[in-house]
Amino acid sequence: MASADTQELILWAAGGVFSVLFWLLRQKDAKQEKAIDLLFGKHDDDAKRLQDLELDIARKHYVKEELDSRFRTLEASVREGLISLEKKIDRLIDAQMSRSGGNGNGTYP
Repeated sequence: MASADTQELILWAAGGVFSVLFWLLRQKDAKQEKAIDLLFGKHDDDAKRLQDLELDIARKHYVKEELDSRFRTLEASVREGLISLEKKIDRLIDAQMSRSGGNGNGTYP
């Protein structure tokens, strides 16, 4: 009978030890689950920030052809402005020459 009581006591002790181990493992799993959830949350935030950054870069990025077109337009505008300025300066010189009595060959009387 002592042997049966001892076996029963050993089974109860083993069951208690396994219960405590099981409880400790569940606590560890709960901590790891929280850490994993935090990590996945950070990953989701980082992924969203990266996507926003990619969109911002794409918004500010110009294709080479578009830049070439813009520079050709700018160059044409500057060229037309300089030609117009040259004509106005020529007219101003002609007006000054006619007022001062110049003979038109670039010399003064």
